[in-house]
Amino acid sequence: MLNVIPQPVSILENGKEKGFTVFSEDTVTPMPCAKDFILFKEEFFGDRFKDGDGEETVILTIDNSVQQDEGYCLACRDGKAYINAKTETGLFWGLETLKQLLLQGDGTVPFVKITDYPRFSYRGYMLDCGRYFYEKDDVKRIIDLMALHKLNVLHWHLTEDQGWRVEIKKYPLLTEKGSYRSHTNFGFKPHSGYYTQDDIKDIVAYCHERKIKVIPEFDVPGHTVSAIACYPYLSCFDRKLSVATHWGVKHDILCAGKESTYQFVFDVLDEFMELFPDKIIHIGGDEAVKTRWKLCPHCQAEMKKHALKTEDELQMYFMTKVNDYLNEHGFKSIMWNYNSIGGTEHLSPDIAWTVCGISDGDEVIRTELNRGRKLINTNSYPYYLDFPYGWNTLERVCEADGALTENDSETWGIEGCMWTEYVPNMKRLEFLTFPRLGTIAEKAWAEKGYASFETFSHKLSDYYSLLDNFGVNYAKPNKVCPSAVYKALSSLWFNRRVFHWQGLHNLIDNKKVEITAKKN
Repeated sequence: MLNVIPQPVSILENGKEKGFTVFSEDTVTPMPCAKDFILFKEEFFGDRFKDGDGEETVILTIDNSVQQDEGYCLACRDGKAYINAKTETGLFWGLETLKQLLLQGDGTVPFVKITDYPRFSYRGYMLDCGRYFYEKDDVKRIIDLMALHKLNVLHWHLTEDQGWRVEIKKYPLLTEKGSYRSHTNFGFKPHSGYYTQDDIKDIVAYCHERKIKVIPEFDVPGHTVSAIACYPYLSCFDRKLSVATHWGVKHDILCAGKESTYQFVFDVLDEFMELFPDKIIHIGGDEAVKTRWKLCPHCQAEMKKHALKTEDELQMYFMTKVNDYLNEHGFKSIMWNYNSIGGTEHLSPDIAWTVCGISDGDEVIRTELNRGRKLINTNSYPYYLDFPYGWNTLERVCEADGALTENDSETWGIEGCMWTEYVPNMKRLEFLTFPRLGTIAEKAWAEKGYASFETFSHKLSDYYSLLDNFGVNYAKPNKVCPSAVYKALSSLWFNRRVFHWQGLHNLIDNKKVEITAKKN
């Protein structure tokens, strides 16, 4: 039985026929979408199959009768593999399936016909490079593994309190100073790193070759200590800060009452729009504590000017103003749904949500859908991949449906999120990502009702074999389906973040700002 990840819509096998080789010296129809497949063939099979007569044996055809833009039909027969699709994207996904068949058959493919298309159009993986910087080659490895799983969106979290990771030429201090922190939590080792604009362009091109869109995240107004450390005027009280060294939510955020703040945001977005041509930018919006805004004369004046009753409404005004600027330049925006329950009447319905803190079926989902808002399911349970297996077990991820309502069309898609406070390297990232990403990919691609813990368990052994081919450091069954003892220990380990939260520091710091505000 063939086990493909994610599960195709239809697989018809002819079990009576033996598998056959499809490689010859001139294997694939020469199309741009075949470039990655040719590299795969050379890496895994080298010169094993060079006795062909120059005839194409992997035949790619654009076919308008195929369902959906990303759909494809793959037929292996008569010594050849035929892939038909409406677009080159569909052809690319068909080649990804052919890779798995070839690896399972050690260079041969079975007589089979596969008809396939995705459940959701948005199938994402979020990589946080703000907490820990990942080298360009590591990012490319993640992209390759995304493509293997037919994921088509890299949500790239590039700005954080603990580090600014993208070169902005108009504001050079953002990388000269903002990309460096002196230590992490209670350690002593400094951490730094950023992507030049040439690096960004290279990675975006690498994604596009693999039919993956790149949605960068410029998180505002919170999670901006690294920017404020470089340009203090961005804060409410022109505070001189250092790039954050500890995890936890910070109380110093961008001032929403100064025109200079908006100009900074727009200037950064101008360069983002040049670097990221997929016409969508994530603008953050999460965990923006309003402590400073409540005391800030600029913010309070802005609220009065626009008849805003609360600081939450001020944030909705802020996010809408940023979104409008993007819309004027032909871009759409996404934000986290944190702190957006109150005051959403002041938030443009054009802004899509990555839904990370709302239960399935919550009335706020229906309210926002009625406003016309697009929603992506990134709920922390079960889609936060940094959470230990004791919290988000493989079974828990498998049993979640994926859609936010009973109607699939009301959910734009699904995204697995890799926050990196406790994920400093690729080894740890792969351990936490796999095999959970396999079942997230199935939720995003396979037909509704197919994926379950039982069905995924049956193909887990073959899935591990697939990952072995790419040297992935996945978590083994005793970790992904942990015992009660392991659950307790992993939870205790993960909760150590409580000891890193700067609650006492915030209390003292807030008092200092309050005294300063009263003096002024």
